[in-house]
Amino acid sequence: MLKPKKGSAFEIGHMTIEKDGIPCTCGKIGCFERYASMKSLKDKIRKEYNLGLDVHSRELMQILGNGSELSNKLLDGYLYNLKIGIANLIDLFEPEAICIGGSFAYYEDLFIEPLKHKLFEANATFNGRKDIEIFTAQLQNDAGIIGACMIEK
Repeated sequence: MLKPKKGSAFEIGHMTIEKDGIPCTCGKIGCFERYASMKSLKDKIRKEYNLGLDVHSRELMQILGNGSELSNKLLDGYLYNLKIGIANLIDLFEPEAICIGGSFAYYEDLFIEPLKHKLFEANATFNGRKDIEIFTAQLQNDAGIIGACMIEK
């Protein structure tokens, strides 16, 4: 098994997707997670709609899916950044499937088909493959805690 020499390694969230981008908490600039994490999307919705922290995920996703010009622009920008990161991973690893977890999985109807369109209709990948399955995690946001409970000591 591959083991990092230092640090945690395999941090795809810290792959640079924007060379002159937003500073990240890791110290780098333009990290994938600063543009395509659910947290970054929720923060952007709150900022653009001038909402406070008391507006929760479900409400934010309803706003995002309301079909307004601003919501469509936010969703399109988010999916564009997500496409860049995923296309890089496809080009590097050539997977058969990509499973997206976390709170993203709760809003599959809002993200998956438009993401597939951006990836496969625009030939965003080097190899041009369109047969890669993209789906959300069945365990949604609970996968990590369930996996941790299954670890034998």
